[in-house]
Amino acid sequence: MAEQQISQDFKAWVGASDMPAGKKKVVLAALRLFSEKGFDGTATKEIAIESGMSQATIFKYFKTKEDLLYFIITPLMKNIIPVYVADFKDAMEQRQNNLEALIHYVVRSRYNFLADNSEVASIMLAEILTKDKVKAKFIDMLAERGGDIAKIFTNLAEKSGEIRSDVKPEAVIRLIVSQVLVYFLQNHKIFEPRDQKQVDEDLAEIEKLIITAIKK
Repeated sequence: MAEQQISQDFKAWVGASDMPAGKKKVVLAALRLFSEKGFDGTATKEIAIESGMSQATIFKYFKTKEDLLYFIITPLMKNIIPVYVADFKDAMEQRQNNLEALIHYVVRSRYNFLADNSEVASIMLAEILTKDKVKAKFIDMLAERGGDIAKIFTNLAEKSGEIRSDVKPEAVIRLIVSQVLVYFLQNHKIFEPRDQKQVDEDLAEIEKLIITAIKK
């Protein structure tokens, strides 16, 4: 699965992909049910009914229900820190001489990505909180991808002198990811969704908090 293809909207990617029509129906049905009822609360039979496919068809495409879950959430996990998506990395590098511009871009782009894929993101976060295997997979992906992004923050610290010397680049990444993920969870799962003006204000506060925590 090419990450560039799903960097904006998972459902649109599924619709435009060349996978068999039956597989598309299964994936989109599972997406709806997992986001509404949770992975553990959804039976394969329910996915079959929702998709209009038989359970045999589901297991033709996915050996287990867990395989179906990972097919849905893995692309989103990889794009939380999409170091292999050229436009994201280029945009970061263009802003690496200005701390505020860099934090603003990363916070907004990652929150908007999660919001555009709210169903998948909700499933992913629920499973990270409840399943050690999913959490470990997510942590491994962050560790794998964090190096290239950390270099950008290292360059920023060296060129602009804006970041405190005792703050490690990895800590900056963890701070940004945790703040964006928690805010998404609050806005899409815990509380009533806020309007765009309120979201903009909230994200500005998150940016300010991050900058205050790491700036000299």
